Amino acid sequence: METIGEKLKSIRKSKGMTQAEFGESIGFSKQAVSNIENNLSNPSIDFINKLIVYHSVNANWLIASIGEMFISNQNQLRSLKNEIMAEVEMILNKRGIR
Repeated sequence: METIGEKLKSIRKSKGMTQAEFGESIGFSKQAVSNIENNLSNPSIDFINKLIVYHSVNANWLIASIGEMFISNQNQLRSLKNEIMAEVEMILNKRGIR
């Protein structure tokens, strides 16, 4: 089974982007992308959320290797984005951040 780091590298390579370009596209540094790709650190919830939303990555594929790498159906993508944002809001509220 592929690691999250290996999957991230596959996503980035399929987009034809360098680590720096990919990191910039989701608001993270080249070093953050490198550390995750090399399994030196785990991605944050924010990193995963932006990966899914900005690059249409299929969360089921990313987490459980189910389905295709990317979501192509825009309605499915919008629904997933709404679910993720609701989950993030709930986490932030529980932590008293919002």
